[in-house]
Amino acid sequence: MRKLVWSVCVSAFSAVLLWANKDGTQPRKTGGPFPAESVCSECHSHRQFGTGPNRDASGSIDFAVQSYRPGETQRITVTVNHPTQVRWGFQMSARPASNLTQQAGSFRATDANAQVICDNDTPAPCRTPETLQFPTHTLAGTRRGTRGPVSWTIEWTAPSTNVGEIVFAAGGNAANGNDLESDDLVYTKTVRVSAGAVLDLNPRISQNGVVGAGLSNPPVRNVAANGIISIFGESFYPAGQNKLVSGTDLVNGRLPENLGGVCVEIGGQRARMFHVFPTQLNVQAPSLTATGQVPVEVIVNCGVTGSERRSNRETVTVQAVAPDFFYFRGADNRPRVAAINAVTFAAITGAARPDDILAIYSTGLGRTNPAFEAGVLPPGIGATVEPVTVTIGGIQAEVLYAGVAPGLAGLYQINLRVPANAPNGDLPIVARIAGVSTPEGAFLAVQR
Repeated sequence: MRKLVWSVCVSAFSAVLLWANKDGTQPRKTGGPFPAESVCSECHSHRQFGTGPNRDASGSIDFAVQSYRPGETQRITVTVNHPTQVRWGFQMSARPASNLTQQAGSFRATDANAQVICDNDTPAPCRTPETLQFPTHTLAGTRRGTRGPVSWTIEWTAPSTNVGEIVFAAGGNAANGNDLESDDLVYTKTVRVSAGAVLDLNPRISQNGVVGAGLSNPPVRNVAANGIISIFGESFYPAGQNKLVSGTDLVNGRLPENLGGVCVEIGGQRARMFHVFPTQLNVQAPSLTATGQVPVEVIVNCGVTGSERRSNRETVTVQAVAPDFFYFRGADNRPRVAAINAVTFAAITGAARPDDILAIYSTGLGRTNPAFEAGVLPPGIGATVEPVTVTIGGIQAEVLYAGVAPGLAGLYQINLRVPANAPNGDLPIVARIAGVSTPEGAFLAVQR
């Protein structure tokens, strides 16, 4: 069983050192049991207590870490305290105990008091996921003149596989703010945690349980590359719990393949995860290139060697496009298409007017130019390779743009002008691409 070692060093520098390295302490100052690692007390000392950590019992460093699951994110708060000191800082590192030269997991700062630097003393993102990362204070995070306790909160995403025990070694340096390295105090603490208990679940996908995420009625039962789909079944996650993707879950800026220890495979390729519920998963299909029938499987305890549990295989058909609207469903649960006014950005929860320019949201519109791989949050527009047509109340609408919605993986938008001669009422709306239409029933309310 491999092990991980974490180390945190909180280091409060004098003003001279802060301005020399005002973006935080240099890397490898955690004081952890790592090769080529040093400790804050090598520079900072105290006339009464000398050098070395934990010399003054009136101060302390404290933090807590929960058992982890592969791919999950948790917040870690490091707190340094001393009754007389007035300047503060920190640093953290995570390594597998089986190889103390490697990075374990990934870090993210949560506010302006902390940041993450790489092993070469440059700001994150680092060169590769394997590059050592060191969360540390910023200049603002030293809180000069502030009495303790002082805390920093960072987020850590566990490795994508169960690597066994993790050792968190924390060190803290509380400075007196005299702009010198004298009369500063260093503290250390070590905590060991293990991976959380594996999920005692046997996932099962319902028959015909893989559908377009728009949840049209009738549903879209085919899958297109990069489209958003929903998977229904049971025992995907513990009852009463759920996991929604957040910015901290992104892996190299992309949606994760493992969310809360749950993965999905479509045609043998990992999907990108949005939401995990006990009976429903929302995912983005991988960038599949082939069409035809493929299996879909749900994996719980994903990445936990010897403990993965796979669901039954549900077969779906992959095709070039599988258009599906999203909806604003009210109390009546009617399928009103999800649309905003593209000029005012107001949601169309009531009625649009003739000649309004709308953005209507959908998925499954297939390839775009430029192309974006599954999981990517598109930084800009990318039009569909195949043209899109839309009718509203049977009248052809002018389509101004059809393609990816910037910043949103798997989501497409269709910008169009409501026909000037559209009548009043709840008008059926149909999008068509590459010979495939959205399901019947969708409507857009229009009021002249």
